Amino acid sequence: MNARQSSQKDRGPTDIDLANYAKAYMAAYMSAVQSESPEHIPQFYKNHPYGVEVCYMPNGSFCMLFERAERPTIAVSGQEWDYVMGKIMSGVFYLATVYSHEGASVEDASSRGRRDAIRDIRAMESSDIVDATRQLENIVRELSDVNQWMKNPVKMADSALARLEPLKQTIARSGPIMDKMSMVDGLRRYSTGPSEMKLDSDGIEMLSSVVKQMTDLSELLRDVKLQGEKLEEIENHLRTEVHDFKIELDKKIAKGLGVILSTTDRKIDKAFASIQPSQQEDESDDSLDDLYSEVNSLREAVDQLNAEEKDDTDERLAALSDEVLSLKDAISNIKVPMIEPPVMPEPKIPAELLIGMRDVRGEVGQINLRVKRIEEYLTALSAARRSSNR
Repeated sequence: MNARQSSQKDRGPTDIDLANYAKAYMAAYMSAVQSESPEHIPQFYKNHPYGVEVCYMPNGSFCMLFERAERPTIAVSGQEWDYVMGKIMSGVFYLATVYSHEGASVEDASSRGRRDAIRDIRAMESSDIVDATRQLENIVRELSDVNQWMKNPVKMADSALARLEPLKQTIARSGPIMDKMSMVDGLRRYSTGPSEMKLDSDGIEMLSSVVKQMTDLSELLRDVKLQGEKLEEIENHLRTEVHDFKIELDKKIAKGLGVILSTTDRKIDKAFASIQPSQQEDESDDSLDDLYSEVNSLREAVDQLNAEEKDDTDERLAALSDEVLSLKDAISNIKVPMIEPPVMPEPKIPAELLIGMRDVRGEVGQINLRVKRIEEYLTALSAARRSSNR
């Protein structure tokens, strides 16, 4: 066995593992045939015991060569492909090939042995060899009939030869040696991946660089994740502060509007109070107008009396004249006060209100400035998060 075979064997199953595999395989095969109890028993079951040679091959697979023996034996060795081909050409009774990926445990051997037994039973039931065997049995029974041979031996010989010729062709077509050769050839063509990788100094250096870069990348991803969590916390905190700020701003605006409205109400009340004296003066003007209208009505009454009753007595005229004079005197004695239109004071805004309005404007300006800064910060924050997500 060369060094390559030794290295492969060291990585594969041991000799004891292969020997146990062969034992478990034969036991499972025999047990499966007994449990199935087929009409035509496979030849492998009929001809035991066997001498088994387990050959471990260069590609990690192995094959089992079965030869008829007086007592069961198992031999394990590492061989080349030419050795196995020569054994098959010389004529082995049975062959089983096991690929490296199929496993070499006792459980694997039991499963494989039972599967091969079922396969051979089904093949015996459906193959041409079975039919040929039945025909051969019939020919043998006929040949054993001595009376027929005594009557017409030439005819019996010709009939036997004619019936044996198809059996010869059937056996020739079965080609068991060719089937075993194809099994070994398929086993040899099976290739496994490399079990280990050999690296030079450049490869090791490149691999170390890749490992370092992957480590740095994992740390970077962890930092990005932490930054994302911090940004989320800051965003939640800013959202809470903005909400509270809006509430306080609404309260201050409502308070400032209340002060402005109350001040306006007071100014309106003062303006209405200043308008009331002018209304009283208008009432005095109305009373004078009524008095003049009464005097005019008296004059009209006097003129009418003069026109209708020119022949009244002097006494009545004198009385009326006296009454008119007295009314004139009364009218002349009435002094009409000079009413000047009231001077409307110009509305003046109290200094306190002006100071309050100026303070409100200043606070609103500061609030607008803070809102603008918060918007700029949130814009920069969202841009940073989008760049980190990319």
